[in-house]
Order: sequence, then structure tokens, then C-alpha cells
Amino acid sequence: MENKKKDENLYQQTYYIEDDEIDLYELYLTLKRRKKIVWGITGLFTLIALILCFILPKTYRTEVTLMPLGGESKSGLSSFLSSLPISLPGMTQSGITVESILKSRILKEQIIEDLDLLPLLFPDKWDNKTKTWKLDKDEKPPTLVDGAKALDDLISVSTDRKTGVITVDVDFKKNPEMAYKIAKDLLNATKRILEEKTFTVSKKYREYLGKQLQEVKQRLEKLQKIYAEFTQGKLREIPLLSFDDNTINNGKKEGKLIAEREKIKAVLERQDLSPQDRRKLQEKLNEIEMKIKKLKSTSTFVSVPNYQFNLMRLKTELAITQGLYQSLVQEYELAKAQEMKDQIAFQVIDPPYIPEKPYKPKKALIISVGVISGLFMGIFAAFFKEWLDNVKEMHKSEET
Repeated sequence: MENKKKDENLYQQTYYIEDDEIDLYELYLTLKRRKKIVWGITGLFTLIALILCFILPKTYRTEVTLMPLGGESKSGLSSFLSSLPISLPGMTQSGITVESILKSRILKEQIIEDLDLLPLLFPDKWDNKTKTWKLDKDEKPPTLVDGAKALDDLISVSTDRKTGVITVDVDFKKNPEMAYKIAKDLLNATKRILEEKTFTVSKKYREYLGKQLQEVKQRLEKLQKIYAEFTQGKLREIPLLSFDDNTINNGKKEGKLIAEREKIKAVLERQDLSPQDRRKLQEKLNEIEMKIKKLKSTSTFVSVPNYQFNLMRLKTELAITQGLYQSLVQEYELAKAQEMKDQIAFQVIDPPYIPEKPYKPKKALIISVGVISGLFMGIFAAFFKEWLDNVKEMHKSEET
């Protein structure tokens, strides 16, 4: 009984193997019978691939690799600023990166303007003879925005997240030199935009120090001017240092008026003056007194008759202002150095080059895809034709 079952299993296995062999053989015979279809479709696809290799325009590619530099997210200066008792609104690190500039529309618009690319980007609408656009009645000429969209298809930017290296590929049809020019101008335009757009913490602090330094410098110059005029006797009273030109001019005027008043008083003490001259001098004196009162109402003065006290006060103010000025100069230089450190920039690792061979079309790839696609389509068509013929024969046999 057991031997009988073993014989049946062996028979079934042998039957399946023979059945598989028959199926594979039938497939082979089918392909052999329909070989004209297989080779015909394969040849057709190969011919189409060959035609495409010669029809498609040549596209040239140049490549640039960059390494972003600077633009640290945190610096010692930013932590130092947080401890200062001054308010600097908007002290946040710039979010601009080299990659964002490379992908921006403004960069592409600058490249188009620098190289006058609109006629090359839209050659079908440009007449080289008349140097004008060929447009319909309601059609408008391409704008920089349209050019930026067209140029965006020719420039690809990719970043290696591990190393931070940025690769820029620039493609251009039929003109390898133009691909090189676009890549070269891309680097220059990126530098310009980074210098204009980046606004780091160090730059804001440097600008703030610059304003403070200018104010202290003006204050120091005015103090030196007051000190010189006081030591020369042109000022008898020292104005409170509000440090505006009006106060200094009023001080000068008042000093002259006081000197003139003292001269008139000395003349009025003479006994040989006629009543008419005395009256005129008195009117002049009253006029001077009114002018002095008017000047005092617009300026605040420290009326200290002691010359030494005023001189000491001026020297103290000068020393304090000079010390403040020197400290601000040092801080300003440090801020400039920190700004250079935090400045977002990049280093060109591989510069652009003029490509010698076209990047596209890739003839070997196109022909390989054509042959393989044609072979698969030919095999499919052969089996479909075989199945269709079998169905027709089956219907004929049933009808008979």
C-alpha cells in the first residue's frame, strides 16, 4: 500500500516537471514563430531612440561646489549684549543662508539683468534681426519674473547635510560658454546679495556703537571749543553742556554783549558827557540789557564768577568725555572684528568651467532603454498575437 502511494507521488512530480518543461518549450516555440514581431518592434524602438539622440538639442552642464562660512548661531558678543543695560530691539540672528540665496528669485533676476538672458531664455519670441519681441496683439513681453521661472529650471541646488557642501548645477542648451557665464555670475550675485541682506547681531551692535560714537565725538568737539573760547576770554559764563550749536552761539553773543555793556558803563561814569550823548548811551545800555535777558531765557548758564572753578569743571568734563570716546572707539573696533567673524559668506571649492562634452542627451542610456523597451513590447505583442490566434481557432472549431 505504501509503495503504491510512493509511486503515485513520484508520478505526480514527474508529471509536473514534464508539464513545466512543456510550458517553457511552448513559450520558446511561440517566440520563435513570432520572432518577426519581436524583432520588428525591438528594431522600431531602437530606431526611435537613435532618432531622438540626433534630434534632441545638446545640453551642457557646469558644476560649482561651495562651502558656507560664518553665520554662527551663537556668539560671545550676543551673550555679552544681553547683559548690557541698554535696549537694542530686534537683536536676533539673521535667518539668511547661502542655500536660501541660491534658491531665491532675486538672485535669478540679477543674473538675467547682468547677462541680458531674456532673449536667450525665450528664443521663440525674440527676433534677432530687429532686436524686438515677436508678440501677438494682446501678448506682453516676458518679464524678469518669467525669466526667473525659466532660469530656475536650468539651475539645481543640492546640499550634503553631513558635510554642508553645496553643489550647484547649471544647464544650458547649445551654448557651453553661456552655462559657464551663468555659473560665474551666480557666484558674484550671491556675494552681493549676502552683503546687502545679511543683518547679524554684530552688525546691529556695530551700527549702534557708531551712532553713540558720533554723538560723543560731537560732544567732545563742542567741549573743546567751549574750553578754548573760555580760556581766551570770549566766554565769561559757561553754559550747561546741552551740546547744541544754539547754546554755544548764545554764549558767544552774551559774552560780547557783556563786554560792550561794561564799556558803556565806564563811559557813562565820565562827567564831561553832554546830556544828549548820555541819553543815547543809556538807551544803548538798556537795549544791551534786554538782549542779555533774552539770551539767558533761551540758554541755561552756570553763573560762577570764579575762573578757576569754571576751568576745573571744563577740564573734568573734557577728561570724562575723552575717556568715554576712547572706550567707544575700542568697542567699535571689536564690533567690526566680530561682524567680520559672523558675516555669512562662502568659499568656492570647485569653480565653474566651460564644459567640452554635452551633458544631455545621454545617447548610450537612450539607446539601451529603447532596445530593452522594444524587446519587452515585442515579447508582449508576440504572446498577445498567439493568444488572439488561438481564440479565433477555438471559435472556428466550435462553429463547425
